[in-house]
Amino acid sequence: MSLRPRPPGAVWAVAAALLLSNPSLRAQPGGEDPGNQYYRYNNTELEAVCQAMSPSRYVSGLTDGAWFSLPGGGRTYFYRSACYLELVRRTGRAELCPQVVERRTLLGDGSSHTPQRCAQEAAAFLARQQQSAKDQAAFAASVEGAFHISALRATPLPKQNWQLEVQLEGARAGNYQLQVVSVRDGRVLRQETLTLNQSQALRWELSRAEVIGTTALPNIFPMAVRMTYSLPATATTPAIEHSTGIQNFVLSAE
Repeated sequence: MSLRPRPPGAVWAVAAALLLSNPSLRAQPGGEDPGNQYYRYNNTELEAVCQAMSPSRYVSGLTDGAWFSLPGGGRTYFYRSACYLELVRRTGRAELCPQVVERRTLLGDGSSHTPQRCAQEAAAFLARQQQSAKDQAAFAASVEGAFHISALRATPLPKQNWQLEVQLEGARAGNYQLQVVSVRDGRVLRQETLTLNQSQALRWELSRAEVIGTTALPNIFPMAVRMTYSLPATATTPAIEHSTGIQNFVLSAE
C-alpha cells in the first residue's frame, strides 16, 4: 500500500463520499415533500404546512449548494424556516420572521434563512405594494375623464340596411379608436381613429350584405362598438391602448 499523501481534492472527495453515505445528513425532500411543492398551496394552506413541519429537519449544507467547488460548503437551513420565508415573500407578514431560525454549521452557510433576511423580504414586499399602488393611482389619473360611449342607437333604413348612431362624451382630449364588430365571428365592420376634445356623435350605415353575409335567415346578429383611448408613451412607460367601454347591441334580419 502506498503511503504517499493524497492530493487535497482526493481527500475532500473521500470525505464527501463518507458523509453523504449517512442518511441523516442527506435530508433532501422527496418529490412529494411539501418543501418541494410550495406552489401547490395558497397562502392559508401554506401557513398550515409551515406550522406542521418539524422544526429540526434541515438541509445539511453537504447536499444543497456547490459544496464540491466551494471549500466553505453549501447552504444549510431548516425546512420549516424555508417554508415561513416563502410565506413572508408572498404576504409581507413580518410578524412571522421569528419563525425563521438560522441554522449554523461549519459545513454550510445558513445566512440565506435568517430573521434578518426575512425582514428584508417583508420590506421588499411592502415596497412592491407601495409602488403598485402609486402606479395604479398614476394610471387612474392618466385616463380620468376619457371619452366613452354614452348612447347608442341602431335604426332600420330602406333596403333593409341599418344606421348606427354613437354618442361620445368625455373631457380628456386625445386620440381614440372605435370599432364596430360582429361578435359572432369577430369581423371588424367599421374602424375609425379620432382626435377628440369635445363631445361628438358618429354615424355609420351598415349594409345588409356585410352584416348578414352567408347566414341563413331569419336570424339575429350580436354586435358591439368598442372604444379605446391611446395613452402616449412617457419616459418610463410605452404607449398603450386603454379600453373606455364596450356597448353591445343586436340587429335582427328576416
